[in-house]
Amino acid sequence: MSHLPTIITDLAMILLVAGVTTILFKKINQPLVLGYIIAGFITGPNFVFFPTVTDKVNVSAWSEIGVIFLLFALGLEFSFYKLKKVGSTAFVSTAVIIFSMLFVGYGVGQLLGWSHMDSIFLGGMLSMSSTAIIIKAFDDLQLREKSFTEVVFGVLIVEDIAGIAMMVILSTIAVATSGISTTELVMSVGRLVFFLVLWFVAGMYLIPTFFKKAQALMTDETLVVISIGLCLGMVYLATSLGFSSALGAFIMGSLIAEAPNAEHIEHLVSPIKDLFGAVFFVSVGMMVNPALLADYAVPVAVLVATTILGQLFFSTCGVLAAGQKLHTAVLCGFSLTQIGEFSFILATLGMNLGVTSNFLYPIIVAVSVITTFTTPFFINAAEPAYAKLVSILPQRVLDWLERYTDNNDSKGDQDWKNLLTDYVLHMVIYATLLFAIVLAAALYFLPALQRMELPYANLITAGASLLVMSPILRAVLVNRAGSAELFSILWFKRRANHLPLMILVAGKVLVAALSLYFVFNDLVGMHGMLAFGSIIVAVYFIASSDWLMGEYLRIESRFLVNLNEKHMRKHREAEGAQEGEQANWFDEKLYLAYYRVADNSPIIGKTMKQLAVRQYYGCNVLQMRTPQGAIDMPGGEVTVTKEANLLVIGTEGQLKIMDAAIVQRHLELHRLWGPVTLRQFMLEDHAYAPEQQFLSLAITIDEHSPILGTSLKAADLRHKWSCLVIGLERGAFTITNPNVDLVFEKNDLLWVLGKQKMMNTLIREEIL
Repeated sequence: MSHLPTIITDLAMILLVAGVTTILFKKINQPLVLGYIIAGFITGPNFVFFPTVTDKVNVSAWSEIGVIFLLFALGLEFSFYKLKKVGSTAFVSTAVIIFSMLFVGYGVGQLLGWSHMDSIFLGGMLSMSSTAIIIKAFDDLQLREKSFTEVVFGVLIVEDIAGIAMMVILSTIAVATSGISTTELVMSVGRLVFFLVLWFVAGMYLIPTFFKKAQALMTDETLVVISIGLCLGMVYLATSLGFSSALGAFIMGSLIAEAPNAEHIEHLVSPIKDLFGAVFFVSVGMMVNPALLADYAVPVAVLVATTILGQLFFSTCGVLAAGQKLHTAVLCGFSLTQIGEFSFILATLGMNLGVTSNFLYPIIVAVSVITTFTTPFFINAAEPAYAKLVSILPQRVLDWLERYTDNNDSKGDQDWKNLLTDYVLHMVIYATLLFAIVLAAALYFLPALQRMELPYANLITAGASLLVMSPILRAVLVNRAGSAELFSILWFKRRANHLPLMILVAGKVLVAALSLYFVFNDLVGMHGMLAFGSIIVAVYFIASSDWLMGEYLRIESRFLVNLNEKHMRKHREAEGAQEGEQANWFDEKLYLAYYRVADNSPIIGKTMKQLAVRQYYGCNVLQMRTPQGAIDMPGGEVTVTKEANLLVIGTEGQLKIMDAAIVQRHLELHRLWGPVTLRQFMLEDHAYAPEQQFLSLAITIDEHSPILGTSLKAADLRHKWSCLVIGLERGAFTITNPNVDLVFEKNDLLWVLGKQKMMNTLIREEIL
């Protein structure tokens, strides 16, 4: 008789008991997680009335795989659009909750006489609410459609991200041999941010593109194999760099989540995640020791009270601090009164690192079980608690809360806030990519060439580094501090804004200069004024290169297509567009306004090229009407005359820039009507004779298109086709008023606006 490995018998026992217990818990309408924990207790060493698992090492390995797949599945469900949608409310609320509960948890641990490291991990465990339990409770209580649940889910999304970061930070603290080094902690967080940004940018460019290109060649079997292979590959990379396996799994899941077939991948991987996830939660239950819990009954009771009261109070305060109404804050606070999956993962991390005591794990499990049972009761108690709170709070406090939660931000302050947010985001990405190129050149590429004993290894490395850096440097050196529209709005709004805006631009130039300094000083060996002069020359040529700008726009557009495609596709489906049908949204995104040129306007006598309406404001002059007649899509040589009226088209933000510039520069342009959407304008335009009507057309760029591979500037479609390019669709991603250096690619959908002359030209040249 052949010998059967113990792992098979153990797995059979685990799954059979887990299956029975989860059926029972489903029957009594309780979360399945609790059923798995009970199954683990039954099959564990602390329950003597049932055969126990014999090979705990293998079960531990399987449970670690379970953590990997749980985080991978969490990443597949994650969406960067969800993160953007939750806004500042979720980030502010989560920050208040986590930092407060970390402090409270650490303090409670110290009061209980626990070690320094136990108290730190305890604070982390008590700060994370349970996504699975809250979703189950909302479904059972039929609350998913309530408005406050969006805030709760936003907090849970950000908590998941914070939990990943917390694992890295706690790991760093745990391995510190001589106490906690502030410098080491800051370096670890900086290293985490660097690799997260690098993986996100590179992965978002490569992973969805790979799945899109190979989609027709992939069967379900291939999808599963490749997806899990990528997951485990990122796990290996993350652990090799000193991060946790859970971080690698989550990152790869979030990248694959933006692939066009992400929902199908999630469906295929779900059974594997359920299997290994069950093993993980069963392994959690194996750690439950009734005798140990009896000895620690008081700490369990204290931690249950700390979790419920702490999460209730700090969640309510956090949501209030984020600007939500008291009613919403109370409902959110009463919903987040439990701990769950991440607490188990953090407890497992502490045990694997050997820095937490044996009693902490079962205590946390007991606290989680108890708070899970109490969650529905607290959710139901939220409305009565709110009514009671309103009745006892002084009226002046309620009035103050009402004023605080009103959105009173001035538009100018909001513009600065948005600009700085966009600026920091762009600069973090640019600096990360440039630093990654520097590291790759200095640590890998140059040593490899030197080992090969190639002549001029330094010069070859410098040339290759400069070539790879150049498109990124071109984007950095664009004369805008992150967002061109916001920069221009603030620039033309007040002269006092000029200095801080120029400081932001100088910061971008400094980042570019430091990158170039590495190339010329460290690789080429230039020093002093020679290096400085070389940097100036390189900055000039890079900043003025249309080809580099086109290359950057090509890379950026591919990145944005991958990031936005799934969301845009879902939006199209929600709008009722049939599969494969292209919906025209430019008629809602673009606006038109009509301006009269006053007799004393300084623009009279200037050409359109001198006005540079598109360059300065992002708008286009669609028509100039004079007493002598109308000039459609006026070229750069057309001169503005007296009594002229200008029909201008652009986005809402671009028209605001132009209005601000008109006031500050005293251009003496008076708006006659508008802005109206392009859709409204086209409907009203039907009142004109057919030859005077504006027409919008979509042109597919295929392999035979004469403009394939050329930039918008080089194509000169305004003169060749008598039209104005108003937008472009690349995949499911839309670009309004595309940059003139954007290079047309195959399968782009180009939207143009013109009159019958444009139609005749396109038919004659067989474009249509």
